[in-house]
Amino acid sequence: MAGSWAGWPSRVTPRPFQSPAPGLAYRQGAYGTYPAPGRASVPGSAPSPSTGRAPASLWLSRPHGDRVTEIENMRHKVIESRQEVFNQNEQEVSKRWAFEEGIKRPYFHVKALEKTQLSNWKEYLDYEIENGTPERVVVLFERCLIACALYEDFWTKYAKYLEGYSIDGVRHVYKKACTIHLTKKPNIHLLWAAFEEQQGNIAEARGILKALEEAVPALAMVRLRRVSLERRHGNLEEAEALLREAIASGKNTSETSFYAVKLARQLLKVQRSLIKARKVLLDAIDKDQASPKLYLNLLELEYSGDVQQNEADILACFDRALSSLLPLDSRLTFSQRKVEFLQDFGSDINKLVAAYDEHQKLLKEHESTKRKAENGSQEPESKRQRTDEHSGSGHMMQGRQLCLQLQLQQYNNWGPKLLGTVQPVFPAV
Repeated sequence: MAGSWAGWPSRVTPRPFQSPAPGLAYRQGAYGTYPAPGRASVPGSAPSPSTGRAPASLWLSRPHGDRVTEIENMRHKVIESRQEVFNQNEQEVSKRWAFEEGIKRPYFHVKALEKTQLSNWKEYLDYEIENGTPERVVVLFERCLIACALYEDFWTKYAKYLEGYSIDGVRHVYKKACTIHLTKKPNIHLLWAAFEEQQGNIAEARGILKALEEAVPALAMVRLRRVSLERRHGNLEEAEALLREAIASGKNTSETSFYAVKLARQLLKVQRSLIKARKVLLDAIDKDQASPKLYLNLLELEYSGDVQQNEADILACFDRALSSLLPLDSRLTFSQRKVEFLQDFGSDINKLVAAYDEHQKLLKEHESTKRKAENGSQEPESKRQRTDEHSGSGHMMQGRQLCLQLQLQQYNNWGPKLLGTVQPVFPAV
């Protein structure tokens, strides 16, 4: 019995039945073929030469309890293995169920998503990145970018995640975002251009930035990114041409002055051309005489050389700023810096004394303007008179004390070094 049972097939697969003995009715089941109940089998039948299976008499000859026990054991093993997978899936689903319930709009719509929806997607992605597999993370990103297709933060997050797995995948994400969903969003385009430049695709990066500038013109950040791209790769003439083109096409003086400062810095720091940088700033000042940044950058340019040799040019820069249409506060700042420069680097005491006198005049003018503002000079006459009766003297006292503090500070900084030539005059309190 044991020898004939060893030939029983171990693989549990149904096969076409070939009757090993004529005259017997057999039934085909999940675990093989066996005679139908109530039919007699031929005792001692040999295994079928074609199938190699044990005759059905062996199955029927076993006790009924053994047959039932074997089937139950096999069923128990199958269920146990499936139950383990089911429990694991159920546990993972329970961890993500709160996020899934928070998704109210899984489809795309041009209407903006609520903040709670965006926060839910962000937290869901963060959890999956930390605890899930790369396959699950990619699937979740693809689901998220259906509902959040118009939000570049999610596209950027997706591309940053894929950088550690697939360069082509990152490029596909950027291309899909920039050419389909976010055609006029500058940040995602700038990231795409930077990515292509990192991969050595300089022409591709240049084309991305140029296409973005054509789609969204007059963006300073895009023009400056194009300039920096050309500068990094040695195309200084092209970088200079881009900045000059931006200056020429500026819509207002503020935009023109902005690009002029950028061009002057590049000419001075990169191309080492002080003369060209000075000319750019002087031309910009002629067009915009009320921009403090132009005067400050011109002053910085003159300070970059030998201050003793450039004393005349530096003083000319100060005089140009003091005689311009700048606000009083700005002119007061330039006057203070002129006095400090002559004190630290000047070669003529007469120029220092003259600069100090001019600075005192500006201080008095500033004091007078501030006193008028504190006394409410813009208020109606009757109201101003009533105010002066009660608190006018107090405000004037505060204004004079403030002026006194400013002049004392000036005197402590450089007054004693004038060797008694000029003494500050303080107002009577």
